[in-house]
Amino acid sequence: MMLNWEKELLAIDPDIHFRAAGGWLKTIEKLDKSVTNGYSLVGEFVKAGDFDEEYSDGLYLDCNKEGKKSKPQQDYRLFRFKDGKIRLLDLIIDGKGTWACDFWDTIEEDLND
Repeated sequence: MMLNWEKELLAIDPDIHFRAAGGWLKTIEKLDKSVTNGYSLVGEFVKAGDFDEEYSDGLYLDCNKEGKKSKPQQDYRLFRFKDGKIRLLDLIIDGKGTWACDFWDTIEEDLND
């Protein structure tokens, strides 16, 4: 499906300062529980920004960085794209340390559906 990622995030969270200090978007294809950081969420990084881009149905993780570039707040949002619709599944504001583990249950449930 063709989406403008910045517009989609602003529609979900109008207070977001999109990519103010950086960020990224990646697919989530499976879990690797041998690690407890972001590398446990296995997938590919994809282009995202204020432009139209084609996205396939699937599970996506967005990291939006806000605040000071030297020490930004990192907010993580887990989305499911399916049949032309975007659904926010989970959210972590200012994730620290083992933040990725907090998504494991939601990811497992979604991938097993």
